[in-house]
Amino acid sequence: MKNVRKSLALSTGLVTGAILFGSVTYAADVAHPDDKKKTVKETPKVEKLTVLGHASRIAPATVPLDIAQPTSKIQSGFLTNNIIPLASVDDIIQFQPSVYSQNPNGPGMGKAEAMSLRGFQDGQYNMTFDGIPFGDATDLGHTTSALFISHFLGEAQIDRGPGTASTMGNATFGGTMGFTSKNPAARMGTTLYGTYGSFNTRAGGIEFDTGKTRMGRAFIDMQHEETNGYLTNSSERRSNLMFKDVVDLAPETTLTIETTYNKEWQYTTQGATLADYKTYGKNYGLCNDPSKQCYYGYQPSVYTSDFDYISLKTKLLSWLTLENQIYTSGFEHDYSESTDASQRSAAANGVTFYNAAGKKVATYANDIPGKYADARYRTYGDTLRLKGHTTYGDVLLGVWADVQKDRRYTYAIDLSQNSAPVPGKTGSAFSYDISDLNTTIQPYLELDIHPWAGATIKPGVKYSIFKRDYDAGINKGTKLPLKDTQNYGSWQPSIAINQRIMKNWSAYAQVARGFLAPPLSVFQVSSVGNVKPETTMNYQVGSVYHGRNWMLSLDGYYINFSNYIAAAQIQVPNIGTTSTYVNSGGAVYRGIELEGQYVIGYGFSLYGNYSVNDAKYKHSHVRVAQTPNALASFGLLYESDHGPYFSLMGKYTGNHWGLDSTTDDAGDTVFKNQYKIGSTVTADLAMGWRIHHIGSFFRDVTPSIKIANLFNNRSISDYAGTQSYGDAPLFWRIAGRSVFFNMTATMP
Repeated sequence: MKNVRKSLALSTGLVTGAILFGSVTYAADVAHPDDKKKTVKETPKVEKLTVLGHASRIAPATVPLDIAQPTSKIQSGFLTNNIIPLASVDDIIQFQPSVYSQNPNGPGMGKAEAMSLRGFQDGQYNMTFDGIPFGDATDLGHTTSALFISHFLGEAQIDRGPGTASTMGNATFGGTMGFTSKNPAARMGTTLYGTYGSFNTRAGGIEFDTGKTRMGRAFIDMQHEETNGYLTNSSERRSNLMFKDVVDLAPETTLTIETTYNKEWQYTTQGATLADYKTYGKNYGLCNDPSKQCYYGYQPSVYTSDFDYISLKTKLLSWLTLENQIYTSGFEHDYSESTDASQRSAAANGVTFYNAAGKKVATYANDIPGKYADARYRTYGDTLRLKGHTTYGDVLLGVWADVQKDRRYTYAIDLSQNSAPVPGKTGSAFSYDISDLNTTIQPYLELDIHPWAGATIKPGVKYSIFKRDYDAGINKGTKLPLKDTQNYGSWQPSIAINQRIMKNWSAYAQVARGFLAPPLSVFQVSSVGNVKPETTMNYQVGSVYHGRNWMLSLDGYYINFSNYIAAAQIQVPNIGTTSTYVNSGGAVYRGIELEGQYVIGYGFSLYGNYSVNDAKYKHSHVRVAQTPNALASFGLLYESDHGPYFSLMGKYTGNHWGLDSTTDDAGDTVFKNQYKIGSTVTADLAMGWRIHHIGSFFRDVTPSIKIANLFNNRSISDYAGTQSYGDAPLFWRIAGRSVFFNMTATMP
């Protein structure tokens, strides 16, 4: 009787979906949802979508019923309809609950200058690609423009919580931004795609899918983009490549080989003063005057990255599965820049040379001071996951092992004299010369048990081991050699429960302990000592309801953050204002998040989310910087089986502070808020039309248009630091309105 009711409910959903949307047939490959033409031998896969299921596919996010923490899943339909192919990851996630991101040079152009989740800054949350964690060696941060583009992705998932014991990563307590590569298409074909639009943006790409062959299903995707950028004199070039092959070795064994390569060249901006925005325009970035430090020609940067892995997934026994991923990833930032790229005053110029004994030998008052820097790392690792199914539930056992070799150095140069090295008072031109080796080992054990009807309980524990071997020939803070090794370890127990109250209504709760090893900056002193790692206790509860044509999710969280290592602005003699890291003692993060969707009918649906996020340092009223007090997204979406689609999405960002600590007259760090950033609202419009089977040559053609920041809001959006000469505060603005025309065509 139970199965009869289940079939009846499913049939009702399908009938209703057919009435409102028409019947829907999709290819098995989610990365190519419009590939509907099949040969006689092919059996199409019909997705059993309810009214809500169809609308959720094109929404900014959907919330599953079986989650153990707040989760928003971005499906391929939204990426295809609303995100331009060249977009970076910050553009993909911008509409998610509790996510704050902004790119001052335009959507998908350059790197995001701010990106946070629940107020946790980049480096305080986890980021994965196909389940593999990655991050920069210094502080686990991510340069968004040096990563994969949206055209390479099939889905994305934002987990706003520490995950369970089986969640791999160094900073899981702040949440996980997980990105999944798209799958190769089921049939052979070639897809051409391109973008042309604002700021003289031109991009083109080609994807070739092999279809099913003896060597598996594979594709190669290549893209190149060039743009002047929204900010003056801030142009960019970027090339991206991805190859993926999925081989079915046996009915229960799959081998996946994947590689990506990304290279970006750009002129890097550092923000601007309010006076410069007023004088030179709201899109001011860099100047065109070689006699000033702000000259764009002094600021070239090259980012190079790759991500490669081999994955084997197999069923060892009828009750035991194994998944193993061996991977390597690399990143390099090679650049030169003036001492202060925002500086227009000639009084800030001047270069002084010293000899090996530290004696002044020459001064050139009008020369442009600068530096050359190179930072690179290479990571090698393995993720092993075992899952055993028993009568009482599932047993999950695994380990993540990662070794990261890091090398970075910088030295002073005279940009007016062909970038000649400039020896300082120590007799060396080097500001620092550092090598370090980071080792992570993270075993875990988790149980998924079902003690009573509708309940899933996930108790588990993992142990994080992080070792940093630091070797500086010239240390950044002291200019002296330092060789040190620090070991950090922590048990991270967690427990989560999901209770299915009704078939379409669930509630969940979670308690977990988080851990994060200190960043590289704590070594940049004369003596490291015993630096305590950062730890958290995460508590959250929530509920999800799926109606016939609506979805609602509500959750609340409380995070006790101990030993918080925060960025601070300090005064350094003979250098000026610079950034450092200090132990703030701790902070408390808490908030409420609401997410919902309503299907109007006839292809139309509404989506919205709202979050109240509060993050304050303990025993004070000082708010953690770059933490908006509220965030919201709202929109109207439409998609028809006959081809047309559009969306109008809005984003509200509440007020926040640019800085939460400074230095008093005595040189001590004082926690207080400065530079308040007001609330902002922006809107994006996307529309297009899928045209199927144009003659015998084109299988599908999709012209589309994307208008970002529809109402041209160019308000101040974030604090960008302080000028080293004069100490004037710097800011970022929202990039102005942009219009992009896109075209995708698949043959045959």
